[in-house]
Amino acid sequence: MNTTVRLTERSGKAASQRRKGFVPVVVYGAGSDTHSFSADAKTINEILSKNPRAILKLELPGAGAKNAVIQEAQRQPLSRSLLHVDFQQIDMKAELDTKVAFHFTGDSAGVKSGGVQQVELYELDIRTLPDKLTATFDVDISGLEIGDQLLVSDLPKHEGWEVLTPEDTLIIRIAPPVATEALAEEAGETAADAAAEAKTEE
Repeated sequence: MNTTVRLTERSGKAASQRRKGFVPVVVYGAGSDTHSFSADAKTINEILSKNPRAILKLELPGAGAKNAVIQEAQRQPLSRSLLHVDFQQIDMKAELDTKVAFHFTGDSAGVKSGGVQQVELYELDIRTLPDKLTATFDVDISGLEIGDQLLVSDLPKHEGWEVLTPEDTLIIRIAPPVATEALAEEAGETAADAAAEAKTEE
């Protein structure tokens, strides 16, 4: 994957830039001021789809190449087109605060028995050196039975990471099928009550 992003001076309104295939970006961090540029939207989308936590080489106009990570990417809610991207410059020898996405591996024993997998947390907040970053954090959930849950405190230790998310935060649970059916029945009753009320008002 190409991890080099060439930035250009921003010109014209943001909407006009987006129509031309560019997205407005800001670059900050590593003791430098915040600067605004434009970047090729296709390149950013490719990076986000393959490794949103990749360490990138930003080619800044008149400033050469800088190491950076994507700190935030804003999208249009319906079309999902990129609206704005924040790049954080990094010092490869200094720790940074960032997030890493969970990748759940294995098939839960509880799900095989009819339970329902409910994910409550998708990313973990960590502090680490840039060269210790990974695209995802693999978590094996094959041993989870119906009624089991996984907390941040249950995660295996990852070398070089300081976990910032509170230990009692729930990551995933395997709900019993009865609870799922009850929720469905409750939703059906609510819909029926609403329909009956609407008919009465007519």
